[in-house]
Amino acid sequence: MTASESDAIFNTLLESAKRLSFDSRNPLIYQPEPGDDERHGMTPQWSPLFDTPMWERMSESERVRVTRNEVAQFLSVGIWLEVGLQVALLRASHSANPARPDIKFLFNECADENLHSLMFANAIESIGSKFYPRDRMLDFFGWVFRHIAWDEVAYGIVLAGEEIFDVMQRDWMTSGNVAAPIRRSAYIHVVEESRHMAYARRKIRDQLIGLSRVRRFMSTLIIAMGTHVIAKSLINRRIYDDLGLDWNDVRSNIDENEHHRMMFRRAAEPFIEFLSQEGLLNFGARWIYRKSNLL
Repeated sequence: MTASESDAIFNTLLESAKRLSFDSRNPLIYQPEPGDDERHGMTPQWSPLFDTPMWERMSESERVRVTRNEVAQFLSVGIWLEVGLQVALLRASHSANPARPDIKFLFNECADENLHSLMFANAIESIGSKFYPRDRMLDFFGWVFRHIAWDEVAYGIVLAGEEIFDVMQRDWMTSGNVAAPIRRSAYIHVVEESRHMAYARRKIRDQLIGLSRVRRFMSTLIIAMGTHVIAKSLINRRIYDDLGLDWNDVRSNIDENEHHRMMFRRAAEPFIEFLSQEGLLNFGARWIYRKSNLL
């Protein structure tokens, strides 16, 4: 694809942003609806504990409390990823020509991502949940990602998180069993993130042109490792400790839960298909994605 053809794509994305964007600061997004107290934080099928013996022993109110705590963890990882994305991409583009169509769209994307982070924080607060401290390894990986990740690696890891959350949130936004603030924020995120995913895919394809076999090999493995970190970070022991659940029992139930593995594979399917099409799946990467329950 020529530079002018790529520029046309980025200009189209900018036009899309003008036509269809939301103000995530609107308080109506976080307004509860009657019955929200009895609704889940996310579609129950996305809970890592769904369909386990522990889940079956819970009352419905206990399940609601579990999913409300789990969605706080999921969205906190989303915020962490979006902030890291901005730091990494803005750092790499700091001296670029701001009139370039891809850089102009990057500015628009960062504006969106900031509002998404604010939206997630407000949505979690509105359903009475809270965010939990992250594992130190996740913070260390975030530091490495922000400072070292190059081009296709940065976009690849970001795309992994965007694709996985997109599949999840398409379920959340249409479920009457999910609290209204989460449904609304999921809808906004799905609509606006579709542009971001198209942008990331285009940037990855552009970066892969003429890439050496050695660099492609390294990038393929690092994207897989970054995706593994994201997938594993969605489960946080502190959630279950706070709920008064025995962590060893929780971990055993999740580890043996085929439904959980199936849902994660479903979430990762569009991303894995993209990697396969672009030649970013080798033996090592496939092994990592299987360890992550994403393949």
